[in-house]
Amino acid sequence: MSETPQVAVSDARKEIGKLIDAAHYAGQHTVLAKNDEPRAVLVPYRWYIEQQNRPD
Repeated sequence: MSETPQVAVSDARKEIGKLIDAAHYAGQHTVLAKNDEPRAVLVPYRWYIEQQNRPD
């Protein structure tokens, strides 16, 4: 996978639809940051479900 993009939360609010489409259609993961500190990651739902079903 290529480098994961990081987006400021304030910018993500303006572009949430675009970020969701990138996750869904392109499989892109996006780090959401506040004050340049990573806080969360937007991931494709399919990837999330696969991770939940992985054996430990």
